[in-house]
Amino acid sequence: MLMTHILAELYDCPDVIHDAEALAEAAKTAAQSVGATIVGEYEVRYVPHGLTIAIFLGESHIVLTTWPEYRLLLVDILLCNPEMDPQAVVEQIQRQICPGGQMVVHETPRRIAARP
Repeated sequence: MLMTHILAELYDCPDVIHDAEALAEAAKTAAQSVGATIVGEYEVRYVPHGLTIAIFLGESHIVLTTWPEYRLLLVDILLCNPEMDPQAVVEQIQRQICPGGQMVVHETPRRIAARP
């Protein structure tokens, strides 16, 4: 099976990147928009600031990590169902969290198989 792993950088994000609840809600809404199944979530707060929000899916994960001092949000998306569009997920997160910012997306193919 071949999947696309998305790593994205969202620059010039507003102060909502300080809000763990808003970040988690954006990731969950984006996951549900492609039909993914949410099975858990976890939050880590860093001192003096910054967050990592992990949304665990029946199909893999969405992880959001912030660097508020740079107004930066990093997004990691892996969906094991090839019918689900990870690009749609990252675009939904951008619309909710960083609509006026710039986004750089890196797509990496991931092969799930017993051998390369």
